[in-house]
Amino acid sequence: MDLPEVSCSEIIGAIQDKLPALFFVFSRGRTEILAQELGRDWDFLDAREKKIVGSEVRIAEAEHPGTFSGPVWRNLRRLLYQGIGFHHAGLLPPVKYLVEKLYSSRLLWVVFCTETFAAGVNFPAASTVFDSTRKWDGRDFRILQNREFFQIAGRAGRRGFDPVGYALVRVDSRFPEQTGFFNEKEVEPVSGRLAISPNTVLSLLRYKSDNEIDRFLNGNFKMHQIKKRKVILEQEIKIVGERVSEIESTLCPDSLTLSCPVERIKARRQLKRLKWKGRNKEREILQKQLSSSSARKCRETEKCREASGRLKQTRNYFQLLKQDYNAVSEQALGIFSEYKEVRDLLEKLGYVNGREFLPRGLFALELHVQEILVTELTFNGLFEDIEPAQAAAVLAGVEYIPGRNTRVVKLEIPALRETFALRRSLIKMGVPERFCVWSDLLGALAYAWYTGTSFSELLEMSSLQPGDIFSIFRREIDLLRQIERAAGEDCGLAEKVRTIRSRLDRDEIALSF
Repeated sequence: MDLPEVSCSEIIGAIQDKLPALFFVFSRGRTEILAQELGRDWDFLDAREKKIVGSEVRIAEAEHPGTFSGPVWRNLRRLLYQGIGFHHAGLLPPVKYLVEKLYSSRLLWVVFCTETFAAGVNFPAASTVFDSTRKWDGRDFRILQNREFFQIAGRAGRRGFDPVGYALVRVDSRFPEQTGFFNEKEVEPVSGRLAISPNTVLSLLRYKSDNEIDRFLNGNFKMHQIKKRKVILEQEIKIVGERVSEIESTLCPDSLTLSCPVERIKARRQLKRLKWKGRNKEREILQKQLSSSSARKCRETEKCREASGRLKQTRNYFQLLKQDYNAVSEQALGIFSEYKEVRDLLEKLGYVNGREFLPRGLFALELHVQEILVTELTFNGLFEDIEPAQAAAVLAGVEYIPGRNTRVVKLEIPALRETFALRRSLIKMGVPERFCVWSDLLGALAYAWYTGTSFSELLEMSSLQPGDIFSIFRREIDLLRQIERAAGEDCGLAEKVRTIRSRLDRDEIALSF
C-alpha cells in the first residue's frame, strides 16, 4: 500500500526554523501548483514587509507596462505578498528579476523553482528541498546524477548565516530508489565535447596553419580525455594479458582440448543443446570430434575445471578491454574524420577552394548557428526576393526543435514552403540534418510580431509561455546581428537586416531591467 504523499505545506512546517528554502521542481507547471498549495496555508510576511513588497511590485509594473499581466502574474503577485514565489524559464525576464530581487532582499521565504535557479551563486538558501530526484531528460524519466544533485543541494547554507545547510528529498513511495545513493565522492567527471561545425572548420582554415589545425584537433580537452583513457586501457590490457598467460601456464597440455575430461563433459552438454535446437549439422561435427579424440585420465579434474573457468572469464575481460581500446581509438580518429568531412562538404558547396575563401565561405565565417542553412537562405534571396515579414518568419525557426505538445496557429506564408524545399534539397546534396535544423512552427508568431501584433495576442496564438517567446525572438535578433555582420560591404543587405531586427526588437522583447 502506498503511503500518502507529504504535502509541501507539511514539509515547510517541519523545517520552518531552517528557512529560507529553495524548493526545486522538475516541471514549470508544478512550481506554480505547489506555490499555490503552500499559499493556502502559509503567510510569512508582516505588515511592514508586505508594504515593501507592494512598493517593489508597483515599481516593476510601472517600468514594464503590459509585462505584468495575465493569470500567471496575478497568482504570483498574490503569493509574493505572502513571502512565496515561483521561478522558471516560462516567465518573462522582468518577472524573474523581480522574484530574484525579492528573494535576495529576504522578502521571500520559499521559492519554488526549476533547476536553472541552481546555477545562480547569488541565491543561497538555508535549505534546499527536492520535490523529486527523477527528471525528464527529453526521452525518459531518470534519476539525477550525483553531479546534478550536489549542484542543486549546494545552494543550501548561507555563508555568515548558516553553520549548516540542509538538503531534503520528498520521496515518492512508488520510487524508493530516488534517494539514499547520492555520493559526493562519486560525482561524474566532466566530459569533453568538440563539435566540428562549419564555423569551426572555416575559422581554422582562415586563421590557422595546417600545423596549428593539427595541434588544435590533437590538443583539445576531448582529445586529452581520449588519450588519457587509451593509456589507462593499454596498461590494463597489459596486466590482464599477463594474467591470461599466467593461468594458461598452470594448465596441462591437453586442457581446452577434447582429450581433457572437463572439456568432454562440456562437449556432451553442448550435444544435448544442439539436439534440442535442431542444429543437426553442428551436432554431427562435434560428435565426430568427440569420437576421434581419446579421453585422458586426469587426477586434477577439479583443479583444471576451476582454472579453465578463471581463464575463460579473464579472456572475456581481455576481449572487452580490447574492444574498448578500439572504440576509443576510433573516437580519436573520428575527430579528424569529422573535420575532413565538413571541410569536404564546404568545398563541395562552394564555400572554399582549398584555402581560398569564396563569397559563401566569407559570409558563413561570421555566423555561429546553422551556418550552411542561413548562408544558403541568404544567397537564395531571403532578403532580396521575399518581403521582410516573411524573412522574419523564416529566421524564427532556425535551430528550433518544437516540443511534443507545442501548438502555434498556422498562417499561410509562402516563404516557409520555399525554405522547407531548400532544406530538403540541401539534405539530398549530403548536408547532415544537424546543419539544417529548422522548423516552420514559429513562422506565424514572427510574422505577426513583425506586422504589429501585441505580445498578449501572441500568447493567444500559441501554447508557448511568455519566457519561451521572449527567448525565441532574442535568439532571432542575435542571428540577425550575425547576418548584418556577415553582410560586410553589402550595405543594402545590412540595411534590410537592420530593419527586420528593429521591428522585432520592441516592447516586451526589447525589455531592459
